[in-house]
This record gives sequence, C-alpha cells and structure tokens, in this order.
Amino acid sequence: MVEKLEAFLESLKAKQHPTHIESATKQAIILPLITLLGWDTTNIDEVSPEYSVENGRVDYSLRIKKENRVFIEVKKLGDELEKYQEQLLEYSFREGVEIAILTNGITWWWYLPTKKGDWKARKFYTIDIDQQDSRDVAQKFVDLLLKDNVSTGKAYDNADSIYKGKLKKKVLEETLPEAWNKLISEPDLLLRDLLSETTEKICGFKPEDTEVARFLKRYENQFRVLPQEEIPPKKLKESSPPRSFVTPSEGTEKISQKDLVAPIVKVLQKRGGRARKEEVVGEIYQMFKDKFEEDTWYKETVSHGIPRWQHDIAWAKESAKHAGLIKWPADSGRGFWELTEKGMKKTL
Repeated sequence: MVEKLEAFLESLKAKQHPTHIESATKQAIILPLITLLGWDTTNIDEVSPEYSVENGRVDYSLRIKKENRVFIEVKKLGDELEKYQEQLLEYSFREGVEIAILTNGITWWWYLPTKKGDWKARKFYTIDIDQQDSRDVAQKFVDLLLKDNVSTGKAYDNADSIYKGKLKKKVLEETLPEAWNKLISEPDLLLRDLLSETTEKICGFKPEDTEVARFLKRYENQFRVLPQEEIPPKKLKESSPPRSFVTPSEGTEKISQKDLVAPIVKVLQKRGGRARKEEVVGEIYQMFKDKFEEDTWYKETVSHGIPRWQHDIAWAKESAKHAGLIKWPADSGRGFWELTEKGMKKTL
C-alpha cells in the first residue's frame, strides 16, 4: 500500500500539474489517490461527489455505511486555500464530520472540524506533495485517509494525536518566552541568589541584592526574548553585528516600547484592522525614521541579532496583544497583525 502510494506521488512530482482546471485536478490526482487508499470511487454511496450541504456543496464526501466521515474540498492549483476553509469547516461542523480536507491536489490542509477554538486552530496538519518526502507523505495518507482506518476510527485517533502534539508544542512555544520574560522583569529570590553566588565564584566578591536587582533592571530589554512568531529569519541574525549591551545616549529622549503601542494600533486601524507584519513595521519605521537614524543606540543589535528599533516595535506589539488590542497569531494568521474589536474601537 505505502509503496504504491509512494510511486504515485513520485509520478506526480515528475509531471506538469493541472494548474487551471479544477476538474483536471480531481481526475488526475484526487480520484486516483483515494482509490489507492481503498475507496471505491465508482460507488456514490461511498465516494459521493458534489455532496449537498444546506445551501452549498462539498466536492467529495467519503462515507461508511452511508455516514459522512470525511469531507474533501478541491480547488485549482494557485487558488488561495485560506479563502475556502471557513465555509468547508462550517459545513463539516454542522454535519458532524470529524475530518475535513482542503486541497489543490498538491497542498493538503487537514482539519478536525469538531474541535473547539478558531477555525484556523483546527488545522492540524499540512501535506505538500512537491516539497515533502514521498515515503513520509504516503504513510500520512495511510494513517489519515485509508478507508479501513477511517472505518474503524483509527484515522481520527491518528489525527487527534497529531493535533494534541501540535497544540502542546504551540502552547509551550508561546508560554516559555512569556515565563522567561516574567522571570527577568520580576526576578524572584532564587534567581537573584543564583546570579549572586555565580558572580562570587567567578570573581570572589558577592554583590548585594540591590546591585543584582539594578543589573537585571538595567539590561532587562536585552535579556528578554521574542515570541517564536516574531523571531526574524536566521540570515538576519547571521548578517548582523555582534550583540552590544550599550546604554542610551545621554541627553536625548528615547522612544519607549510603550510609546510605540499607539502608532501600531493607529497603522492597523488605517489599514482596516489587519496587515502584514512587515508592512506595519515598515510604516512605524518611517514615522520615527529621523529618530531611529540619528541615534546609533537604536541601531545596536539586541536579542536575535536585530536592531533595537525593530526589537522595540515587536515588544510593543506584544504589549498590545496582552492588552487585548491585537489578536494572537492563531487567530490572525502567522505573518499578520490584526486588531481585536477592542483595538478597532480604541481612540488614539
């Protein structure tokens, strides 16, 4: 089974994909693939095309004993799949379908529609036939879409296991930086004692508690880390000069992270409430360009090898997020910053 699927997937990689016609994608990719997975595509009680749901249709419903088990919505290659996921998931949720798939034949987005939370959060896995190893992809298709596995409920169990693992990873990625930053900004006795004792071992002198607290406060911004979604590409870090723990230039008024919250919200409001991160950062930079360029303090690199001005914008966004003005990445989509209802109504 896996070997046959792998050979089929390899043949797809070698062919020119049907890019403009949805029906060609169905005939050349979808139907042959689900046939290999044990589904009888000639039996409309098992593979029901153009399945009616309320006032709409789903391209395929895979059924066991006339019970809908999997919905598959097919789009042509080049379509933005994100535009269609909400409708597919609404149909799936209302019909009680536990697994839903949105695909253009090459990219496959897998969902658990009956889970709680935002629609985007219910996507638990992505397959890209062109980019991923064919053997691994074949095994995933078997795990999640083999007829026997769907019939016994094993496919859902496999999907649920992936979903829970992804959810745990996501929560940890979001929480660990927050926990570390809290530890740095509100250092407890254990951290202060550890730093004090380590200093004494190195130089022979033990600093006072007030000296340790002052040190942590002074370099708090440099010690803090950005959430995973705000970390820039590695090439930026590699091409940047070494980190530098410099202090602000004397006699000049600095733009604090807090000062940047309102401009971020204002830029997003002007753009209808949602925009790509790079667009917002670029506009904020232009607003404060003279300040950022005249004082070398803003150009100094801090955590992750990024300039302080960019670091401060990212942290201002985090402050706005925790204040309920900007949505979390799971709701806005990675790479986008989006205002909440509270943020849209915020008067600046």
